[in-house]
Parts: sequence; C-alpha cells; structure tokens
Amino acid sequence: MLNKRVAKEIEMSALKRLALLLFCLLSMAAYFALLAAFVVAVQFWLFLNLPAGGGLQVRLVNIVSGMNPMSIARLLESSGVVADARKFYALTTITKAGPRLKAGEYAFPCLATPPQILDQIVHGRVVLHRVTIPEGSTVADVAALLEQAGLAEANTVIHLAQDRQFIETETNLQVGSLEGYLFPETYHFSKIQDEKAMLKSMVHQFWRHFPDEWQVRAQQQGLTVKQVVILASMVEKEAVVDAERPMIAGVFFNRLKLNMPLQSDPTAVYDLPGFSGTITRQHLQRQSPYNTYQNRGLPVGPICNPGAKSIRAVLYPEELPYLYFVSNNDGTHRFSVTLEEHQRAIADSHKKLNEQE
Repeated sequence: MLNKRVAKEIEMSALKRLALLLFCLLSMAAYFALLAAFVVAVQFWLFLNLPAGGGLQVRLVNIVSGMNPMSIARLLESSGVVADARKFYALTTITKAGPRLKAGEYAFPCLATPPQILDQIVHGRVVLHRVTIPEGSTVADVAALLEQAGLAEANTVIHLAQDRQFIETETNLQVGSLEGYLFPETYHFSKIQDEKAMLKSMVHQFWRHFPDEWQVRAQQQGLTVKQVVILASMVEKEAVVDAERPMIAGVFFNRLKLNMPLQSDPTAVYDLPGFSGTITRQHLQRQSPYNTYQNRGLPVGPICNPGAKSIRAVLYPEELPYLYFVSNNDGTHRFSVTLEEHQRAIADSHKKLNEQE
C-alpha cells in the first residue's frame, strides 16, 4: 500500500511538473507572440507614417485600368513609392479601399506616406496635362497638339472629328465635321481620357461660350448656328486686331446682301493638307467647295475653330459701308467702299511691303 501511495504521489508530482512546464512554455509562446505582434505593429505603424525614401524627386506611376490591388501595390513598391507591397495591400484591405482604386497617371510626392498615397489613388487625383488650343486652330492643329502632349493619336482625333455617328450621338451636333466646334481654350486632360472624351469636352466648352442669348440673336439675323460658326471662322482667320473683327464681319454681311463673292483668301487653301506659306493667284483660282473666290455665299463648312470674340463679331457686326479690306502688313487692315479705292489700297500695301524688303 505504501509503495502504491508513493507511486501515486510521484505520478502526481510528475504531472504537476509537466503542467508547470506546459504553462511555462505556453507563457513563453504567448510572450513571444505578443512580442512578435508588437514588432509587427510597430513596423506597420512606421510603414504608415514614414515615406518610402530614396530620393527627393516626384515619382510618376501609371496605373492601368484592370489592375488588382496587389498588382498596384507591387507597382508602387517597384517604383519606389511605397516600401512594402504586402503592407500596402494590407492597408487597402483594412480600409476596404481595394474596389475604389482608380486607374490613371499619378505623380506622388517624395514625402507622401502610404495613407496619403492611397487617398490620392482612391480619389483619382491624377496628373493633368495642360494643352492650349489657340483661336483659329483647325481640327488638324488640335490633333497635332494633343499628340505632341502625349495624350492622343492625331489620326484618331481627325477620324473622330469626321465620324458623323460619333458626332451625332456624342455631341448632339448635326454636322459632318467638328471643325468650328472645338472651342479654343486651355484644357487640362489626363492620360486616362481618350480622344472621344477630349473632343466632347471641347464641344461642351463651345456650347458654354455660345449662350442662349447668342442663339436668339442668330435667329434674329436669320442665321443658323452653323452659319454663324462658318462666318466666325472666316473672321478669325482674317482678323488680328480685336477692334477690326466686327468690321470684317460687317464687310462679309454687306457682300452677302449684294450676292457678291466673299473672296476671303483663307477659304481658298483650307482643304489643302498641311498648307503653309503665301496664298497665290493660283490658289484663288482653284476649284474647292470652300473657295469663296470661286463660289458665292458661304463655304460648305467652317475653316477653323473660332474664339468667342469672332463669334460675337458675327452676331453683332459693325454697320459700315465697306465692301473691301486689304492687309496693311502690320495686323491691321485698310477698308474701302469702292473697287477703285480697294485697288489703290492694294497698290499702297504692295509698295510699303516692297519698301520694307
């Protein structure tokens, strides 16, 4: 009996020691787990509050449409924007921002922290490229400017600007070309915008600058919006000095009333691809639906994209007796009532030009 009791006590003692050992092991495991968790938490806190480092330059990153959060995180890490892709992915998961990440071209400041970077992507604060479309630009000019800015393919822009289905369904214009309706202004486009979006934006600006008041005024003059734009495009190409725009418009209206050819030089070369240089007598004699030397009335369409000043000049022209004008070679023009006066003005203009040479 004694041996059994001793054996039981020994067994109980061993179980206690085993239990104590297990307790100690579990305590140590819990300690190290807490320590590891603390280390991870500190590392994650540092990740959230410190920039990636590695230079002071702004980092440009292009997030392509369709990329998932992990792919974006890896791209940001490889670009030096964040220090750890897995931690950034964890941040998107914790904040449930994954579905809200937006594609586009981003410029991340060198001192931006991961939460700031995530906020920038979630809100789509992408790089905007400034493009200025000058008054008098043609569709071809607009296409070239957008291509030079790296925002579009010039051929695609030109094709869309002549795509009647796109024009009618996306811009609500009933015209065969967007020439005349791409409003000249400074635009800020992102690379995620395609050619359609940029052209629609320009047409939207045209309507913003052609208010209801002007549409009523056009009706009072017996003109359609298209006819106003055609005349305004001619004024835009002829005028340099703002004060002369209503005067030039007045000359065109006087000629239309008398059924005289408008004889606007820029119309004779509009449909010559890539034309630049001096307009010659041969140009004025060429057959073209735009050439107002060979055709009476308005050309078949606008010859450029006019600005608001030229549109206003057509809607509110000067009521003067002039039927002719010729350049003074300094941006201004000399206006005449009779053909004889006009011929003398041309002779004087040529004489001054020869003296300058």
